[in-house]
Amino acid sequence: MMLAAYLHGTPDRLPFVGHFRSARSSDVLSFAAAGRVGARGDISLAFRGARTLESALLGVKLGECADRHELLHALWTALSTVDGCDLGQESGADLVVLLAVRDSEGTGIAGAGLGGVWDWSEGELNPVVTDEHPLLNGPGRPERLPGVLTLDIQSDTLVAVAHDHPVPTLQRTDLVRLCGVNP
Repeated sequence: MMLAAYLHGTPDRLPFVGHFRSARSSDVLSFAAAGRVGARGDISLAFRGARTLESALLGVKLGECADRHELLHALWTALSTVDGCDLGQESGADLVVLLAVRDSEGTGIAGAGLGGVWDWSEGELNPVVTDEHPLLNGPGRPERLPGVLTLDIQSDTLVAVAHDHPVPTLQRTDLVRLCGVNP
């Protein structure tokens, strides 16, 4: 099954400014990414920055990666090579992203600017990363390759909130809509 990642929208008038999602899979590897960039700035610049990041992620060649760790490295490399001037008024310093990667050995996640990550299975939300976990950090493109958290569970759908999201926990009601997914 394909891996899915969602970022909860911000609870304001324009909840999905600068949001992006990307997912791909091959016979042996898959990834899903969800994030935002330029969310507090100009809407046009945020839109362009989000599409630039989606294109960078879709440019990663799955066939050139041997496992989920190489794939994660390739995804971070793709994100870090985008010129900051293409990422809005803050040049990517406000980047929030959840990256999920999977191979036959398991699933791993990494990210920047996250406030929490939940597994969404069978209509239930179960915390994967909350509170003071090292994966939860400030926004922006990392200066060095972040670590990966290997999940103890088989998760097909992951939902994250940004570090500055005012809601510390998620509710199942209307979750798809609150993550910007059109049914």
